Amino acid sequence: MTSCHDDNDDSPFPNLMTEMVDCPTDAKGTMTTIVLDDDTRLTVTNPQVDLKPSVVYRCLADYVIEDDGKATLYGLRSCPILRDSTDLAKTDPLGVVSLWRTRRYINLHLMPKTQDKGTHGWGFITDSIREGHAYLRLHHRQGDDPMAYSDDVYASLPLDLVEADTITLRIQTFAGTTERTFAP
Repeated sequence: MTSCHDDNDDSPFPNLMTEMVDCPTDAKGTMTTIVLDDDTRLTVTNPQVDLKPSVVYRCLADYVIEDDGKATLYGLRSCPILRDSTDLAKTDPLGVVSLWRTRRYINLHLMPKTQDKGTHGWGFITDSIREGHAYLRLHHRQGDDPMAYSDDVYASLPLDLVEADTITLRIQTFAGTTERTFAP
């Protein structure tokens, strides 16, 4: 039998966290903090540079919280922020892994079929809003991208873009339409 060996057997693997976060940049395009969906702000030990100045990126972050309470980033993956795309009204099918609501977002883990990542269009379609209940559909435009293999896509729908307390989100999957209702 063989095995991997590290010279320091006493060092445990770090507790790697993977979460959707906001990543604000300063006027120079440096990102020094991440903001969790519960509004916790963590200073990063390894600031990211040469980004667009004075913007907020939405990302899936892999990080470890160090002993001093700061976060060390091990990975950042950009995530689409869903905007109102009612005028486009395209609902090409895809796979749904999970949906969850936080204080500021509805987060989605989706699996579109793709061959050429990056050509898909994302957003939401407002079907109606009645008595504080919004009925939305996921806007997904496959475009000319062939359905070759499944890819992971994480996206976020900002709750402040929808003027309703309760949101029902419908998504066109390969097996038909699925829906999920999110109440406050």
